[in-house]
Amino acid sequence: MKTIVRICAMAAAAALCLITACDRHQPYRPNNPSGTVNPGGGNNPGGGGSTTVKAKLMTNWTIQYKGREDYTEDNGYISRVEHFHVEAPGAAYYLVRTINPDVFQNNYGTDVLKFFKDEQGYLEQDANNYNENVTDYLYTSDKTELLFDRIRHGSWKAFVIGFDARGKITGEYATCNFTSREDTPTAAFNRWLGKWMISGQDPDGKLVSYNIEIVSSEANFAYFVYDWETGESIDSNDGTQMNGSEDWFETFFEPSNGNMYFMSQYIQSYKEDNVNYDQFFFGNIVVNGHIVVDGQLIKNGEYIIPEENLDIAAAQMTDLENRLATVNGCAVTAYMTDTDQVGYDTEFTSMQYFADNGDEILKFNLNVPQFPLTMAKTADSAPHAAARAIARTPVTKQALRHHIQLRDVERKDARKTQHAVARMAAGTVK
Repeated sequence: MKTIVRICAMAAAAALCLITACDRHQPYRPNNPSGTVNPGGGNNPGGGGSTTVKAKLMTNWTIQYKGREDYTEDNGYISRVEHFHVEAPGAAYYLVRTINPDVFQNNYGTDVLKFFKDEQGYLEQDANNYNENVTDYLYTSDKTELLFDRIRHGSWKAFVIGFDARGKITGEYATCNFTSREDTPTAAFNRWLGKWMISGQDPDGKLVSYNIEIVSSEANFAYFVYDWETGESIDSNDGTQMNGSEDWFETFFEPSNGNMYFMSQYIQSYKEDNVNYDQFFFGNIVVNGHIVVDGQLIKNGEYIIPEENLDIAAAQMTDLENRLATVNGCAVTAYMTDTDQVGYDTEFTSMQYFADNGDEILKFNLNVPQFPLTMAKTADSAPHAAARAIARTPVTKQALRHHIQLRDVERKDARKTQHAVARMAAGTVK
């Protein structure tokens, strides 16, 4: 049984951020081996279009996976991307999506139209959030070469999904199955593999340490981190011990500087005492001194930044033997109210697991180490050490919100980001 406790407001000095290191990282859109990521805020809002739409495989449409290649961003940064060749003659608009075959089978069986309806619903939700049109997210060229963010190795299904001028699915589509292969791990990537003690002081100055294990999730790309938040009782009046081995999250490797980045992310969904929870790994900030935003007084205390795919902290090797590392919080702009358009520039001060039951965000642990953290390696592991077989909650439709890793590289700079409002957690549930 998970125990979640009320967050306590606390004041602490803001940690010094490795601004340069954090700025050099291009946040990945993490995709776990099941093909699922964050549920993204709830159930599919609808979608579908005409009830008479029928699925139609277009024999003159084509989608081909052309492999992985390097792409140079406008700022000179080189990233690894996926190349697709697409032909959709006669389509008013179309969308390109990929999905893990097992996830597709578990959630849709053979019903491609149900999948297309969900994708339309997600686009409508995004368009509504940003006061845009669904067609702003679609493609129109009869023949084009598309580059997307890197995906994980393994089997995939790719789809070209037809849309009409209203932004509704037509049922027309093309599909293909393809395999993406894993890279050969570099020495810099392998340095982070193994067992580490990660330590820092809690807000009261008490030492907090976790004995974590880091194994490869995807060579030159991502790691699994186990045993976070394992240790001393989460409640001084309760003898319960945190068992971090029940969960895991991912960190991400940056080839350009050899750093490892902790990012905010969806963990899993579960049900306890007839209440549904989505579990996340988020970062905290501390507000020192009252500030007024949009006429609202923001009090001293600890606030959560409930947004995914943000760099929370950067881990950097600090000795010649690569046995010690330092973890510093990254800079972030926190929006303190729903109408705040300016934001509060600060740094992340800590990171931890959270649970969201739809009404409030709750935390599992009262005492988490504050940045900066130190990492001391206690044991090496083989470069291809197997990840632990820890069962996660089966994928539900809600958990499909961002199961698609593909994000258009050419459009990413122009796309809007979420406007996440910092929140104080509340509530107690056991």
